Amino acid sequence: MKIIIENGDSEELVKMAEAMLANKLVNAIENEKPSSVKVYKSDEEVVKAVIAAVGIFGVCTQWTAIYRILVDFCGWESDIAKFCLRMNGLLKDVRVSYPCTYQSIQKPLSSSSILRKHFLEWRKYRAPKGDRVFARQMFIAEKLLKLLSIGA
Repeated sequence: MKIIIENGDSEELVKMAEAMLANKLVNAIENEKPSSVKVYKSDEEVVKAVIAAVGIFGVCTQWTAIYRILVDFCGWESDIAKFCLRMNGLLKDVRVSYPCTYQSIQKPLSSSSILRKHFLEWRKYRAPKGDRVFARQMFIAEKLLKLLSIGA
């Protein structure tokens, strides 16, 4: 958008132009897409961090948090079935209390729209009082970020 203010324009017209520009700037900032910068983590690093995170799961559906972080920051496949295949391949020799399944990821994603969004959107989200589902996911996501040394 280009606004030309000429000598002799009324003060009201100048203020309107400034307001329009400010509004455009606010819209651009609010609509900015989350960073898509990917961080490379080796399979060994991922396995070590995931095993630690899964060890503190309270429910199997917390795999959604693992999925979100690896997809958003490490460039993992967003197709849930392919994600599970890769994860289960990496964990094939590891016994975990909650295995990675399609349903354990899909169920929370289908019931909560915020969980389908980029993790950076999670940080802006204000969960309703008593929303234990989001709190559990956020706890695991933050833990995995820390374990993988990803600053987000």
